[in-house]
Amino acid sequence: MEPHLCTEIPSKGKKSFQESSIPVDVARQRELKWLEMFSNWDKWLSRRFQKVKLRCRKGIPSSLRAKAWQYLSNSKELLEQNPGKFEELERAPGDPKWLDVIEKDLHRQFPFHEMFAARGGHGQQDLYRILKAYTIYRPDEGYCQAQAPVAAVLLMHMPAEQAFWCLVQICDKYLPGYYSAGLEAIQLDGEIFFALLRRASPLAHRHLRRQRIDPVLYMTEWFMCIFARTLPWASVLRVWDMFFCEGVKIIFRVALVLLRHTLGSVEKLRSCQGMYETMEQLRNLPQQCMQEDFLVHEVTNLPVTEALIERENTAQLKKWRETRGELQYRPSRRLHGSRAIHEERRRQQPPLGPSSSLLSLPGLKSRGSRAAGGAPSPPLPARRASAGPAPGPVVTAEGLHPSLPSPTGNSTPLGPAKETRKQEKERQKQEKEREKERQKQEKEREKQEKERQKWEKEQEKEQQRQEKERQKQEKKAQGRKLSLRRKADGPPAPQDGGDRSSSSEARQDAYF
Repeated sequence: MEPHLCTEIPSKGKKSFQESSIPVDVARQRELKWLEMFSNWDKWLSRRFQKVKLRCRKGIPSSLRAKAWQYLSNSKELLEQNPGKFEELERAPGDPKWLDVIEKDLHRQFPFHEMFAARGGHGQQDLYRILKAYTIYRPDEGYCQAQAPVAAVLLMHMPAEQAFWCLVQICDKYLPGYYSAGLEAIQLDGEIFFALLRRASPLAHRHLRRQRIDPVLYMTEWFMCIFARTLPWASVLRVWDMFFCEGVKIIFRVALVLLRHTLGSVEKLRSCQGMYETMEQLRNLPQQCMQEDFLVHEVTNLPVTEALIERENTAQLKKWRETRGELQYRPSRRLHGSRAIHEERRRQQPPLGPSSSLLSLPGLKSRGSRAAGGAPSPPLPARRASAGPAPGPVVTAEGLHPSLPSPTGNSTPLGPAKETRKQEKERQKQEKEREKERQKQEKEREKQEKERQKWEKEQEKEQQRQEKERQKQEKKAQGRKLSLRRKADGPPAPQDGGDRSSSSEARQDAYF
């Protein structure tokens, strides 16, 4: 797998042309917005994810891109939960069969970038450490050549340990099964992609099916390397920004946009009459469709949703089982972006609820011990003396003794607490957000339906045009047959006006 780069990769720390053209005050304002999101990250992901997605689509500031990728993929938390794990994996011996292959691949990764230009330099050493550590961390998967460019892109933005955990999240959450033996996951996604292509560009789909070009022949490197070896560098970074936020649907959308603008019209198919010409065109994609602004605009407006991908995944998995049997490797469930990862983390680590926090208070513990028949707790004044000054005077009715303090430790009467009202407001807010999301999905479905009708009309027009062309060719062929038949019969017998008839026949023969 030789590297293929469309443009020169900037040196580490160098900004792309798009970022350098942004005014300084605008760039600083964007950085401040991202810093504010980092300070309340869980809140932004759970309550204002649409805003996070919009800012990722605009492009993450280069100074904060490494931190943003770690927050979006949740690799930062994985790193904090496993202190010293990377050094432990690095000290382990490793499997010699994987280490030999990794060493052979090091010099092929971005050879013109300053980090990887020198053989045995610090960039190649860090890349070797990451890939070796992954083979020990996931011995069932081992090493796949497509992991090297992905790890190299991560290394251009962050230290080796952070890049390792980011790679783990990509392989486990975003693209599970892509790098396992047999590459079954990428083959299955190839079938899903081809089914989506039928919706996005019927002409391209029909042409590739007619030429019998299997999807894995052209989309394997795109998907497994996340376009790191295909697109210009500025476009690669923008695609990765959206990929970390929204998941694998971004890869599907980018691939559909590239094919639609390469093979999606009759004019473009004229130069791709055979399989070889088509594959050559896919290896040399048009520069215009890979440009940063054009590509991002097309990708964000393409109606390919997570639900559509999952629906096609179910259909193609059923076909796979009918024709090939069960999958040999069963990866974990694919998560569509940072929000899905965040929700999975919340399910695995539920926050401490109000009921659980009450059980840990001393008042309830003492009551529980008395109910269980244990030793009675010391009198109330002694408890207060040991616990510190009383929170305030306890108001009692005349002639009654002071009551026991409430479990919450204050003297306010029980009733609808502020926490309950706050939870009610939060619930109402979540319902409004869900309603907005449902309305948005409805609009998206309507948009998809309009797109489908538009594609059907285009396909019908194309079929009518081809039918007219066929009828025209048939008429020409019939005219040629008629002239040949007249020539074979010979000239007719001379009659009155024979000179005129013979001259007219001569003109007809000359015409046909």
